Amino acid sequence: MEQLKHLLNQASTEEIIALATILSASRNINGIVEQLSWNSQDLLKSIYCFAFNHQPSYKEIVQQIAGKLKVQYRNYESTEEIEIKIAQKVMETVWEQMTPVQRQEMEAQLRATAAQFNKGGELLSSVSVFGSLMAARLSGFGIYLLASTTLGAVTGVLGLTLPFVVYTTMSSAIAVIIGPVGWIGAGLFAIWQVTGSNYQKLIPAVLYICALRARLNGGFA
Repeated sequence: MEQLKHLLNQASTEEIIALATILSASRNINGIVEQLSWNSQDLLKSIYCFAFNHQPSYKEIVQQIAGKLKVQYRNYESTEEIEIKIAQKVMETVWEQMTPVQRQEMEAQLRATAAQFNKGGELLSSVSVFGSLMAARLSGFGIYLLASTTLGAVTGVLGLTLPFVVYTTMSSAIAVIIGPVGWIGAGLFAIWQVTGSNYQKLIPAVLYICALRARLNGGFA
């Protein structure tokens, strides 16, 4: 968890509080790490971790979520790369549930957001912003837009407000385009409604960390 702690040490107090809220954790880095670990465990895993004094790494938790969402990845891929694939899976799931009109509206909003916050970026030159966000090699503002958009879809239902400017823009747009009913039908809630690991907290938390990482690396607002 040390690399995650290093990332979170660069975040603002407001950003730490927001992530802690997603996880129902104490409003500090140690509390976030503890809740990530706790929510990733089912009964058998918690017994193992207690017996052997083992705390899963953040990468192991991300890999666990990827497995649950049936996201394909290779073991040598970095935590960041797997985070992006998880965000792309969530994005794809939402997109598949949209009508053609909703997809057109989402594409227009993605393009408008890219134009507002990343003037002159490569996303604006693409035929489809959605297609670019789903590309194998995604970097910079594209990751930030992808993670903020998927986070907006998830947390719009959970009723959270988070401190990313792009997130605020996209979550408002998503609420208009598909609404909470559309998201509930997107299929991910079925994954969350299981005993054991709490994916209802883990998935938004990883999407948030992905957005935070992109924001810090790119210097975005």
